[in-house]
Amino acid sequence: MNFLLFLSSLLFTSPIDSLQTPFEKSGGTQSATYEECISYYEKLAALSPEIKIIQQGNSSVGKPYHLIIISRAGISKPTEVNRKEKAVLFINNGIHPGEPDGIDASMMLARDLLFKKEMNALLSHVVVLIIPVYNIAGCMNRGCCSRANQNGPLEYGFRANAQNLDLNRDFMKNDAPETFSFENIFTQWHPDWFADTHVSDGADYTYTMTYIATQHNKLS
Repeated sequence: MNFLLFLSSLLFTSPIDSLQTPFEKSGGTQSATYEECISYYEKLAALSPEIKIIQQGNSSVGKPYHLIIISRAGISKPTEVNRKEKAVLFINNGIHPGEPDGIDASMMLARDLLFKKEMNALLSHVVVLIIPVYNIAGCMNRGCCSRANQNGPLEYGFRANAQNLDLNRDFMKNDAPETFSFENIFTQWHPDWFADTHVSDGADYTYTMTYIATQHNKLS
């Protein structure tokens, strides 16, 4: 009898039970490395036909860009989206890898969209695009202490890419290969809603909104 109960538990255990992220496994003290992040999405793709991993473009560190596509129909190209029936949601993570919350949150979101019934129902109306890590070079350049007053995780990425550029200041001047890759994805898919994940993580700012002027020599 006990053996039959054991077999039944194996049959009815959700894949979600074995798909905890590094963030969850550590109790919220660690963020996924670049390698752990991509490996996690590959594991999801091996378990579900509703997620595709597309390589599109290159980064300043020579690693390929990955675009995650989550859809009910197994969509892999923008021309396959019926815009009258489905909206396109686009999430970009890790433009500043020292702010890694979106990287970890998107891993959990992807899992839940695939394997939680109430979340999976959303795929009847939306196609979800995720760039797992935008600044790959910065994500791989990990440390503990480059962000003053930040409350965790134990290690996180660096703000700049391999060219020492802040990619969040490069969308007009296009000095980085990451920017070209991103713009190709964005213009091809024309998302209805776009989120670029940032966090302050313990930093105490005087003002609710702050402004940073663009380098004057980059405007001409």
